[in-house]
Amino acid sequence: MKKWLSDLIVLCILAWILSACVTITFKNPTSTYLPPTAHPFPTNTTSPLPSQTPLPTFTPIILPPTSTPSQGATSIKIFLIALDDNGGSGKKIGCNDSIVPVPINIEPTLEVLKASLKELFKLEGQREYGLSGLYNSLYQSHLNIDSLNIVNREAVIKLRGTLTPGGVCDDPRVKAQLEETALQFNTIDKVSIFINGISLDQFLSGQG
Repeated sequence: MKKWLSDLIVLCILAWILSACVTITFKNPTSTYLPPTAHPFPTNTTSPLPSQTPLPTFTPIILPPTSTPSQGATSIKIFLIALDDNGGSGKKIGCNDSIVPVPINIEPTLEVLKASLKELFKLEGQREYGLSGLYNSLYQSHLNIDSLNIVNREAVIKLRGTLTPGGVCDDPRVKAQLEETALQFNTIDKVSIFINGISLDQFLSGQG
C-alpha cells in the first residue's frame, strides 16, 4: 500500500515538472480572408471585320441618240408662174413670164421628188395659187405619177393622165413647172418627162 502511494506521488511530481517545462499553446487557426480575385469581364470588343472594298458607285451614262438614217425632208418647193413678170421674180420663160419657187411644208420623206410632184398636182382645178396671183398652167390637167427614176443625175419622170394646156404660151409654162420642180434637187441635172409614154416635148408640139 505504501509502495503504491509512493509511486503515485512520484508520478504526480513528474507530471508537474513536465507541465512546467512544456507549454503547449493551442490557437484557433486564423482564417485569413482572401478577397475574391476580380477577373475582368471579357471586353465585348468586336473584332474588326475584314476590310471591305466599297461598292463602286454607278453613274448612269446617258448615251447620245443612236445615229439613225435621216427621216427625210420636211419642206420642198413647187414652181408656179408669175405672168408678164419678165424675169422679175424668177427665171424668165416663155411669154415674158417668170417661174417662181413656192415653199411647201410636207410630212418627212426621203422621196422628195415624188412628194414635190404630188404637191404640184394637188393644185388641179386651181388656176391661181391662193392670193399670190401666181398662175398654175396645169390647173386643167389631171396627172398621176407612173414611175420615177434618177440615173446618172437624170430624172426620168413618167406620168399618166391628161395634160391640157390653156394655149400657146402655156406650153413653156407647163414644161417649166414640171422640170423646175425636179431640178430643185442638187442630185438632178437633167429631166426627161413622159406623158402616157410620149415625151413631153413631143406631146406639147402636137405630135403626140
